[in-house]
Amino acid sequence: MDLVSVQGLIDNVRAMMSSDTATLLLLDETGRVLEPAASAGLGRRWRGAPHVRVGSGFAGKVAEDRRPTFVNEVNEGSVLNPILREAGVQRLLGVPVFGRNGLLGVLHVGSLGAREFTLDDAERLEGAAAEIGARLSDRTEDDAHLAALVLQRSLLPAAPPTIDGLDVAVRYLPAEGDLGGDWYDVFTLPNGKTGFVMGDVEGHGLRAAIVMGRLRSALRAYALDHDDPAEVVQRLDRKLCYFESEISATVVYAVTEPPFDQVVICSAGHPAPLIARAGRTAADPADIQTGLLLGLEPEGQRQSEKIVLEPGTALAFFTDGLVERRGGPDRHPDQYGERLELVRQAFSAGHNAETICSRIIAVGLGDESVEDDVALVVVRRPL
Repeated sequence: MDLVSVQGLIDNVRAMMSSDTATLLLLDETGRVLEPAASAGLGRRWRGAPHVRVGSGFAGKVAEDRRPTFVNEVNEGSVLNPILREAGVQRLLGVPVFGRNGLLGVLHVGSLGAREFTLDDAERLEGAAAEIGARLSDRTEDDAHLAALVLQRSLLPAAPPTIDGLDVAVRYLPAEGDLGGDWYDVFTLPNGKTGFVMGDVEGHGLRAAIVMGRLRSALRAYALDHDDPAEVVQRLDRKLCYFESEISATVVYAVTEPPFDQVVICSAGHPAPLIARAGRTAADPADIQTGLLLGLEPEGQRQSEKIVLEPGTALAFFTDGLVERRGGPDRHPDQYGERLELVRQAFSAGHNAETICSRIIAVGLGDESVEDDVALVVVRRPL
């Protein structure tokens, strides 16, 4: 929903309530701060209104208590917004605005006179808030889904770079429902090495996609200055802990260089890649430590390990959407293992990387809908 549409809703609220002012504040992406979104009766001054922390002042109290709140004396102690005080507002009534996924913000109306807002007024304002919440939810969910998809598509390489001596293929399938923060990356470095990344940010939606983008950029920057994957992952962990402290993520970062006879790898809570060797009928999880996921211990030590990559060997990095399904009445605890076993049996190094990707996706997902993002990178050292 655009700004003009929101402003129209607030104009209607002011008319319906016969109030002198009407204002809508919406929660920011952290869910801790209310930002002014639209207002009527204050001219354009409302655009300079302060951002209010949940729990502070009048609007913050409405958001914290999540119930109608009346203010019969507007002063610096009861109302943080100086624009309301300077406009001469004497009385206020505020109600929370809820959407499908919880609190969206606060709607309040004000009077320049001695009008006493009543319980009937509160009930009518709650009805208006419910309508606004429903309309915002419909559009916001659509917009957020599209924005997350566009962001992911802009950051995830549709085709990997051509690397002499390696056969590489990728797949990314966005969820048919709420998008997550899965990401993969393949890049060459100035020193001639090649980096492979697979990661998964906690949560779903636009927030997860944004954090994914930040982590991807940070990892690339650290990779330019540090050869050891463990050092890169440790710095990425500190970045997440200190600047994205309310979210966690998993990642596996691997580096190889000509003649590509080994891969140096570090994992932070991410599933180990599968490794298929020439002459074997099934793949096995690589024998590496998965380590602690990112976002929990900023000073924790990371460890790099080496995997031998003989001619004809292939590695498959993946996110858990490939083998894991969200909960439901027909799900059972062993399903992850069963899916992984199917993928393991279908993964043979006797095919090129593109064919391997196609076979893994076909077996891992079958005819089911994609409930969670699926990312897959296959790296094969030809014979």
